[in-house]
This record gives sequence, structure tokens and C-alpha cells, in this order.
Amino acid sequence: MNVIKKQAFLSTIFSYGGVLVGFVTQFFLIGNFLEPAQNGLLAVLLSYMYVLVQLSSLGFNAAGSRFFPHFRNAEKGHNGYLFLGLSIGIAGFVLTSTGLFLLKDIIIKNEENSTLFADNFYFLLPLTFATLLFNLLDNYAKNLYDTVTGTFLAQFLQRLLQLVAILFIIFQIVDFQQFMYLWVLAVSFYVVPMLWKASKLEGFSLKPNFSVMTPKFSKEFGFYSFLTILTGFSSMVILYIDKIMLAGITTFTDTGIYNTASFFGSVMGMSLLAVNKAAQPLIADSFAKKDLANISTIYRKSCTTSLIVGCWIFLGIFLNLDNLFLFLKPEYSAGKMVVIIICLGKLFDLATGLNGTILTLSKYYIYDTYVMVSLIIITVSLNYFLIPIYGMNGAAFALAIATIYYNLVRYLLVWWKLGMQPFSIDLVKIIVFSIIIGLIIKVLPNLEGNKVLATMDMAYRSITLTLLYGIVIYWSKVSPELNGAMRNAWEGVRKVLGLGFRS
Repeated sequence: MNVIKKQAFLSTIFSYGGVLVGFVTQFFLIGNFLEPAQNGLLAVLLSYMYVLVQLSSLGFNAAGSRFFPHFRNAEKGHNGYLFLGLSIGIAGFVLTSTGLFLLKDIIIKNEENSTLFADNFYFLLPLTFATLLFNLLDNYAKNLYDTVTGTFLAQFLQRLLQLVAILFIIFQIVDFQQFMYLWVLAVSFYVVPMLWKASKLEGFSLKPNFSVMTPKFSKEFGFYSFLTILTGFSSMVILYIDKIMLAGITTFTDTGIYNTASFFGSVMGMSLLAVNKAAQPLIADSFAKKDLANISTIYRKSCTTSLIVGCWIFLGIFLNLDNLFLFLKPEYSAGKMVVIIICLGKLFDLATGLNGTILTLSKYYIYDTYVMVSLIIITVSLNYFLIPIYGMNGAAFALAIATIYYNLVRYLLVWWKLGMQPFSIDLVKIIVFSIIIGLIIKVLPNLEGNKVLATMDMAYRSITLTLLYGIVIYWSKVSPELNGAMRNAWEGVRKVLGLGFRS
């Protein structure tokens, strides 16, 4: 667990640093200096890009994580792992790019959005290729227990570069179309330092080596890759089909508002993302060693920690929601309910922890394929029926319901097949504590009238929430790991203050 703690701690710092930068960029800058339709364009391009990346990888990254112990050999360049992944990725990129070209007219079908989308459609190609290559290299580094570099580059540096790109249009140095080139460069650049870092890891090699790929292993690897194409595509569907279908059924304006509102859900998921990246290679190794007890421990602790952090963030968002939307254009207020719906669905995701990672890395991975294929049908159907009725709120409902569905089924499968289930009375305590603390903070007097008072209101509510929530969580001892982190942080503060007094 020490490796996970260290990696997860650093990843969490970079993730939430990136969240802060992303929040400033998405919420304050894009929300005020771009038109909602332009905001929607950026969201749709990224949504299509992530789906295309998943298809282009042809399932290699997921299979590579599961079977990397077979490749691991630094002296032999990890038996051609990178060459194989790069070859498969390029082949997949050619296939998906061809399909993208052939389906262009079908994809660009909404008359109101067609001109804006068509003018920027082919930016999907460099975005997809750069992200495809980054994912391969990040996955390689992650399998060698370096989960921090990829998190820093993807969660922090990429968002910082996007903020810089936005500044060019804010200060009227470029127009929107020129800005799009800067934005694509900002999104894609992170592959360059990732390649440099990967090249410094022990055993880096782009030379072919097929010694591991025996007929039996190739068949098993290929079958798993095929299944994870389906599961990975399904994951992308639940994450991004809402924006794609919302843009197709309504307008890019609605999609832009929805995109800004849904950002809060991604903020809540950062703690689990960091833990997942740190835990994945250790879970894979534990399965190889048949150490189910270690996996069960990781599973239980991940759920507790993620829910604690998630509830704290949810309360911070919910209690400050009206104040936050004062800093946006008035039309964005339509997205308030979207924030609440998506964040509630994300809480269930956090409460069930690493169920998906455990299931896909186990010998029962085929069950996850069935779950994720059914998820495509459910998610698309929910969006198809709910968006025409409820608009962006319908997309949020569809996302929340789908999130609860696939996490519940995965939780039950891990319990049934592996005998692991992470729920305990501690999770109930966390939820009860959160509700009580939320009600207490909610009845505090409001400071309202202008943006200065709104800022002061958010500050004193957030500080009160953090202190009260931290004290209750520490006192209840629901997470020994967080208690230890709090003690270490307090000792650090005491040392700093002590040095300051002596000087």
C-alpha cells in the first residue's frame, strides 16, 4: 500500500491542481469570453476525439495492462511491448480516420450547428493521434509504476496550456478560428514530454520483439483486446455520448452550457481516478500472484477514501452553487440542475471504488464486456428519450442513471465471483455525517448583493465546511489512511510555524 499511497498522493495533488486550472479556464474564462456555442464545439470535438482514441487503440492498452507481467523484462526492452502497441495504434488510427472521413456528412447533420462543426471537423485527426500516442506511453509508464508523470501532464500541464490559449482570445490577439489552432496545440502537446519521460524509463525500446507472442498467448491477448474494445468503447459512450447526442438533438449552445455544468462531475471523480491509476498495476500483479486479500484491502480502502473526498467536494459545490453561477453569463444558470444530477450519480461511482478495474483485470473480465455492451444500449436509449423531453437535464439524468447501473452490476459481479465487497458501516457514517454537516452549513446567513459579497460568502462557507468536515472525519476514524495524512499535514504546519516563530 505504500506505493499506492505515494503515487496516489502525488497524482491527487496534480489532479486537483489541474482541476483548479481547469475550473478557472472552463468556468470563468470560457464561460465568459467564448459564446456558449463555441464552448459546445470544444466539448463535442473532445467527445468525438476520446471515442475515436478508444477505437483506434484496438484494445491494446487494456490488454497491455493485464498482460504486462508477461512482457516485463527491461534487459530485453520489455519484449517489444511499445513496438507492438505503436503498430496496432497506427493501424487503428488509419481505420478510424478512414471511417471518420466516410461518415463526415452523417456526423455533421444538425443544420444549426453544421457550419461551426464543419469548419473545425478535421481538427479531430491531430487531436486523436496525439492522445492515442500519449495513452500508449502513459500506460507503459504506469505499468512500470510511474503513474505520476501521466497525471501531471494530462491533468495539469494540458489544462494550463489550454488556459494560455484562452488568454490569446481574451486579449484579442487572435480571432476564434486562429484560437482553434492554439487550442489543438495545447491539447496535443503533452505527448512530447510524455515521450521524453517514457524514453528515460528502464527498458525503453521501439524495436520489434515477438518472442512473447506465442500462438497460445497471442490468441489470449487478442481475445482480451477484442473484448476491451467493446468495454472501452462503452466507457467512452457513457462519458461522452451525452454531449454528442445533446449537440445533435438540440444546439451547440445547450451543449456548451451542459459542458460547463458537467465539469463539476469530473472534479468529483478526480480522487478515484488518481487511486485507480496507482492501484491498477498492483492489482494486476496481485492477480498474477493470486493475492486476493491484498486486492480486497485496496478495494475497501479505495471506496472509503473516494467517498470521503467526494462528499466533501459535493457539499462544497452544492452549498456554493448559486454564488458560482453569478460569475457566468446569465444563460448558464440553466445548467444548475445538471450539476446536482451529475454529482449525485458520481457519488455512487465513488462509493463503489475500483470495482471496474478489479473485474477487468480478473479472469472474469468477459462479464464486464456483457455489462458494458448493455450499457451502450441503455445510455443511448436514455439520451434518445430524455433529451427531447428535458433537454440538457435529460442528458444529465441519462448519465446519472447509467453511472449507477454499471457500477451496481460491477459491484455485484465482483462480490459474486471474487467474494469481495467494500461496503461497511463506515460508508453509512460518511453519508450521514455529510448530510448533517450540509444542513448546518446551509442555514448559515447569506452574504449577497454583488460578486464581492458572493466571494466572501463562498469563502466562509467553504472554510467552515472544510474545518467541520475534517474534524468529524478525523474524530470518527472512518479512514485511518486519511487520519494519518491529516496528522502528517498538521505536523508539517507546526514545523513551518515553529521555524517562523524562531526567526
